[in-house]
Formats: sequence, C-alpha cells, structure tokens
Amino acid sequence: MKKAAVSLSANPVFEMLVSLNRIAGGDQMERNYFENAGYSPHPRMVEILQEITNSLSMFYRQEISFFFSKPVCSLLWELVLSEEIRDVRQLPVAFAALSDDEALKHLLCDVMEALCQQEGEAGQDGQEESNPLADRLAFEQRLADSESLSPEDKEKALEILRYPSDARQRLTRLLERYAQVFAPYVGELDELDQAEVLKSSEACHANLESFLTNYLKIKTNILASAVRIDLVPSAFSEIITYVLQPGKDRFVLIYGTFISKKRLREKQSEERKQFFKVLSEEKRIEIIKILALRPAIGSELARQVGLTNATASYHLAMLLGIGLVNYERVGQKLHYVLNKEMLRDLFEKAYQDLVHQ
Repeated sequence: MKKAAVSLSANPVFEMLVSLNRIAGGDQMERNYFENAGYSPHPRMVEILQEITNSLSMFYRQEISFFFSKPVCSLLWELVLSEEIRDVRQLPVAFAALSDDEALKHLLCDVMEALCQQEGEAGQDGQEESNPLADRLAFEQRLADSESLSPEDKEKALEILRYPSDARQRLTRLLERYAQVFAPYVGELDELDQAEVLKSSEACHANLESFLTNYLKIKTNILASAVRIDLVPSAFSEIITYVLQPGKDRFVLIYGTFISKKRLREKQSEERKQFFKVLSEEKRIEIIKILALRPAIGSELARQVGLTNATASYHLAMLLGIGLVNYERVGQKLHYVLNKEMLRDLFEKAYQDLVHQ
C-alpha cells in the first residue's frame, strides 16, 4: 500500500445518516451479527434512537421507512462529501437545491447499482454506464425485468422515478424534521466521536496499514490507489465500516467507535463450539468453498449455491457471527471474504483440544 495523506475527524452529519438507516431497519446484517455473536448494541445509542423515534410522528416514521429501507434510497453520502456538509441543518438545504434529475441520482443510487450489478456482474465489459436514468422508459423496463429487487422495492423505485419532484420535496421535508429532533444529540455524539479521534490518532498515523487491517478489518488492496484517506468515526456504527470512494484516488472510511470491543469479546471456546455448529450445515460449506476461491457479493453467492437472497443472508450472518467470513462495504455493496487464517486456526485448535483431553 502506497503512502497516502490521512485525515481523521468527526462529522455529525454521518451520525444523522447512519441513525436514519438504523431507524428504517436498514442494517439487518449488523443486527444478525450482534445476535449470533452474543453482543448487544451500545445501550446509549439504543436510547438515543428510541428517543428520536418517539419524537417523530407516524407520518415521518413511514417516510423514513420509505426512503431509507434498502435498497431504494442511497444514504446521501456523496452529497455530504461533495458539498462538505458538517452541519445537520445544511443537509436538507443542500438536497432541496438539487434539480429533480440530480435528486433522482441520489434517491435511486442503490437501485441503479443493483441493476448494473445484476446485468453486468460488476462490469464484465470493463465499462460502467454513465447515467442509467438518461432513458427513463428503458430504466423502467429494467426495473420491471429485475430479478434481484423485491416487488416492494420495485414499487418504491417506480414511484420515485415517475414523480421525482414530489419525491425530492418529501425527502427534503423529512430531512428538515429529522434535523430538528436530531440536533439535541449532536453534542453528545460529537464528544464520543472526538474521544475516538484522540484514541485512534496515534495508532493511525504511526502505522496506517496496521490500523486498517487489524482495527478496521479492511483489506488494504481495496485502497491500493489511495492518495487521500479520510477517516470518520461514528458512534452509531458499531460493527460496520462504510468505504466510500468519492474520487479515483480518495477514500472515506466511516467506522464504529466501539468496533474493537465488539470484535474481541467472544471467548475462544465459544468460537470453536459455534464453529462446528456452523459447519454442520451443507449450504454454509458450499459458501465457504466459493469464498475460498475469491471474494463475492451476496447475490452472487445466493445464485451459485441455489438459495434466495434472504436465505443466503441468513447463512452469511452465521458465518460472520463467528468470524469465518468478513465483509467490506464498498459504496453500498458488501463484499464477503473468507477468513482463511481463522479457518485454519480453528481446525488446529479444535484438533489440539480433542487429542489432549
């Protein structure tokens, strides 16, 4: 990994976006990780989310579910980065200033990625489509033909596509209201994030590669082209690391302030017990065999193993829960990677336990 300029700072707008995703129930994978590994989310973060939810009317809760339940609406990361937004009150202002066409790109970002991924398998021809929304009728037909999107997600996407001005105004109103109820918690969250900045700063600048691989669990080959890396701690991101690439050589990593505690709490004996339990399921063995050859995305694994996306996600959650599989978020996609060293280590330790009883 070549030397890159590194910055480490907090930004409350990212806390706002992650919390919106949490309230919408968009982080199912992280909840599965907690459940299978026996962890509990940070109690204060749970309290804050509940207090915010209680402050919102049923109308706004439904709007959050509509816009932020995956995979219909992007989380507006790139808008925050491009406009350098650091004040939660400025996010609705910036979004309201977009044209309908620009707003559509943010609103349907995840859907466009899902369709391109389904049709081109991450760009087999080496080229990416510049603007899938240039031909609205063609895009609508692609939605109708999609096998990777649920009927509910298709319906949401079509509503946004057909009435972009209405969708932009609805999301603007939602962001305005949410910024109001979120504002009282900004100071507390910023204090947590600044503490993480201080804690991580020395380790990050002393050995960036070790910080990325050992602490954030990110494969450095993803960042091979990085000239600039911006690290943003987030109190709401306890396990997941969001990897964004707003430019060819710039990467933004949003990581959890409690990530190291969560990854290290499980005892070795429990790991081995869970290890054999996980390996008792044939489909998980098939997933491991595929990942032993190369990393893969969830829909690709589901297709190869012959499972629905939901069932594949369940099996992946079990593998994630004991650490046999890691994942890295690149944009809005999760790439699953087999932890070969852990697989070998668990077999060796299990053997030692059995022969030395």
